[in-house]
Amino acid sequence: MMFGKRAKKDQDFEVSSETGIFEEVIENLPVALFAKDASDDYRFILWNKKQEEVTTIKKEYAIGKCDFDLFSEESARYFREMDEAVVRRGRVVTIPEEIVDTEKGGEIYLKTIKIPIVRKNRTILVGISEDITERVAGKAQLEKLNKNLTEKNRELEDTQLQLIQAEKLESIGRLAAGVAHEVKNPLALLVMGVEYLNQGIEPGDENVAIIMGEMKDAIERADRIVRGLVDLSSNREIEREETDPIELCEHVLLLLRHEVNRRSVKVLKDFQAQNATILVDRGKFEQVLINVITNAMHAMDDVENPVLSLTIREETLGKVPRNEGDRDGAHLRTGDRVVVIEICDNGAGIATEDLNKIFDPFFTTKATGLGTGLGLSVVRKIVQLHAGRFTLANRMLTNGAVAKITIPAPDLDSSEFN
Repeated sequence: MMFGKRAKKDQDFEVSSETGIFEEVIENLPVALFAKDASDDYRFILWNKKQEEVTTIKKEYAIGKCDFDLFSEESARYFREMDEAVVRRGRVVTIPEEIVDTEKGGEIYLKTIKIPIVRKNRTILVGISEDITERVAGKAQLEKLNKNLTEKNRELEDTQLQLIQAEKLESIGRLAAGVAHEVKNPLALLVMGVEYLNQGIEPGDENVAIIMGEMKDAIERADRIVRGLVDLSSNREIEREETDPIELCEHVLLLLRHEVNRRSVKVLKDFQAQNATILVDRGKFEQVLINVITNAMHAMDDVENPVLSLTIREETLGKVPRNEGDRDGAHLRTGDRVVVIEICDNGAGIATEDLNKIFDPFFTTKATGLGTGLGLSVVRKIVQLHAGRFTLANRMLTNGAVAKITIPAPDLDSSEFN
């Protein structure tokens, strides 16, 4: 008998000890834990220490109360709607983010799991909450920084476009005299034609058809030159269109013809890519070619027989070395189909000490007043905006320098250009 009584006492001790351990574990869990009696107006029957810490509401005050006694009307109404929905569904529900007003007037963000437990006619709703306030604040800060970075990037792009426009206007200033001369010739033909026709037209005069044809050609030539200058001077965002690189280069040579003739430069053309196209902003790419060709002619000022070589070809890129710190040509990959435009001169070449500085903004080897030093840095930026690569180096086997423009062929995925 005594043994039986002692055994019962030991059993009671074990049960009470286990109950005490469970209560201690629940009380000291690192997550906020609470329970509500859904059958009694969702009043709280469990409220651990972490729940006190998160809500700043003491357990003694919370037990026996409902949400409307503890939180703002808006928060309490939200909690009640969620609790009732969980009970109706009868299964575990995760609420990824909810806001709780604290007694001190602040807000905390919680990720909460709610579990409905049904015992006979009683439903207990258990909630486990994780305080994600710092995570939400960090996310908000990250979004703010990302927005700021996006705005700064947009400002940088605007500044780059302004820089491109400034260099473009300088190029137009350099072209002005040559363009005026080129337009003057067709205008002179038009004047002579008008004067001839004013003298009267004799029946059967064969010269009339010839003169009319010359006048038409002169108008088209002047129109082509003026339109080219207008397109070049326009200030707009990058607008790519499929373009024939040969026709583009021929048009640029037309704009520069007066300068080429004035300097007695012999132009050698090797246009191998007869059916090639490139996806570029025509106006901005004309700016690139004008700048590079003009620089090449300036480099041959002291050469007795200046020769400018212009080559256009298609090729498949071999192995492209990856350099994480090199943004130039970052869009080009091994095996890409590309169009290459090379401009070579037979001038003195680039001094060794200048090779690493030629793309620095405002660096120039020209005399004061003959250049801003923005040209090559702007050229490279425009080419990069077209997902291409621009390089400038000394020729290997002869005097002079070679400028190389490499542009992806338009059959590449268009996402490469965004």
